[in-house]
Order: sequence, then C-alpha cells, then structure tokens
Amino acid sequence: MDQSMRGLIGLSGAEWQGLCTQVLRMHHGADLVPVPDKGGDHGLEAYTLTGHVFQCYSPEEPLTMQKRYQKQRDKTTEDVGKFINNAAKLKKLFGEHVKIVRWIILCPQIDSKDLAAHCAAQTTRVRNASLEYADPDIHVIGQTMEDYEFSYKKVVNSNLAKMHLPPLSEPNYSTVDSSQVATMHEKLAKVAILQDESRRNDYVQRLLTSYVNSQEFRAYIKDHYTEIHSLLESQLDDLEHRLVMEFILDGGQAAAQLKKVLEETEKRVRLCAPDSSSSESRTLVHGQVADWLMRCPLDFYEEIAS
Repeated sequence: MDQSMRGLIGLSGAEWQGLCTQVLRMHHGADLVPVPDKGGDHGLEAYTLTGHVFQCYSPEEPLTMQKRYQKQRDKTTEDVGKFINNAAKLKKLFGEHVKIVRWIILCPQIDSKDLAAHCAAQTTRVRNASLEYADPDIHVIGQTMEDYEFSYKKVVNSNLAKMHLPPLSEPNYSTVDSSQVATMHEKLAKVAILQDESRRNDYVQRLLTSYVNSQEFRAYIKDHYTEIHSLLESQLDDLEHRLVMEFILDGGQAAAQLKKVLEETEKRVRLCAPDSSSSESRTLVHGQVADWLMRCPLDFYEEIAS
C-alpha cells in the first residue's frame, strides 16, 4: 500500500464517503451520479452512466485482518441484498439506459483474499436474480484507493493547494502534564547549549507553545482537510518509527541529533502541506518534536557535553 494511503485506514464512514465521492468524481467526471441518503437507503453511494455502482465502506478500526474481512463480507452481503430487493426503486433510479456491469465495495484496505471469493459468490447471487437493470455479466468486486491512485493523488494535491489554517487562540497549557514538561527538561539538559537553565526554560516554553498551537492546527486539519490529515499522520508515524529504530543508533552529539530531527520533521510537514505558511509549518514541526520529547520516542543517550 502506498504510504500516503495508510492514513486512510480508520476514517469515519462520513469521512470515507466524502473522500470516495471526490476521487470517483475526479476519475469518472460527469459520468458519476451521487445518490443522496435522503429518500431511502438504496444500498449505494453513487453509480456511473457506464454501469458501475459504488458502496463506500470504512469499518471502525482497529481490527484484525479476519475481523475486517468479516465486516466487509457482511456489508457486501447486506448491500448486494438491497441491490436485488430494491428492484422497483433501482429500476426507476437507473432508468432504461444504464445497465450495471460492476457492483463495487470500496474500502480503505482489503487484506484478505477471502473477500474476493465472497464477491464471486455474490456475483452468482446477483446474476441468478436476473435483474432488469443489471447486465447478465455483472461482477461484484472489492476495490481500494490503489485502484484510483492517480485520481486520489490529484484530489489530495488539489486540497493541499487550498489549505488555509485559522488564526490561533491564546495557548491553553492546562492540557500539558507537569511530568511531561519535566521529561522534556531532563532530555534537553543533555544538549550542551541548553545546559544553561534560563536558556533551556525559554526553549522549553517555545516548544510548549508550539505543541499546544499545533494540536489546535491538527484538529482543524482533521475536520476540514481529511486527506491532508491522513497523509500528515502517516508521514509523522513513519518518522516516529525511525526515531525509535534508527536515530537512536546515530551516536552523534545531542544538539546534532535534535537538529536532524527538526529538519526531517520539517521535510515531512512540507511534503504534506506545502501551501502552509512558514509560521504554520514551524508550529506543526516544533509541536511534533515537543510531543516526541514528552512521550519518549526522542531521547539523547550520550553523556552531557562539557
């Protein structure tokens, strides 16, 4: 799976449906016909004039592979049933000129081959129903965003280009535990230039301000720019893994390690949000590094420099 798509796993149903609609509209253009929820549950989110029906489904995570498959299986069975049983509604919806050739369940992740086997069984079920609006060679299949990679990335890039973050409110430090601040002080005391307590206090205060402000930014991004949020979380999770597994082995000076982490984090943030201002990017970067210092993925193990 493309790294930028890993963050899609666990999106809410509404978030996933919204993303799917954008990507499918980008992919199919004017041929896509969204089906509003109001007016009855047809068991589908959209269809195309070329005969593709879409059901977008994102189960609540985390799930084991088997449990995820079971939920996807049951959703497919349920909504294929609606596709068969709602014959009068769907005949009216599709009209005389659309014959459905593909019934597609679109999920953030499909990691069990059993879903393909289940879709094959559902294909037989639909064909046996001899529906007027279904092609005799109709297929039920499962897909992910990897099947629409080009259109997905165009949607992400278009959203990146228009991202605007709101003005920040006064920082509320009550969300930061004093023990976390103490942990940050203890780690940064290993950086030679920050051994001076006054200088370190100022540095910690700036990090804490960025941390609180970055939480506000990231909450806004999650609510208003789902794709950017998914990409940002995925990139920062990957970088955190590197902190734990690779940077710890660097063996360099604490100051050099801290500088390297700041630079690497800035690259990831810029990748995900190139349109953000310098101050917004800096807030996100410093806030993330503060989080790592407080939670312990980032630490310095060499002796304090003299």
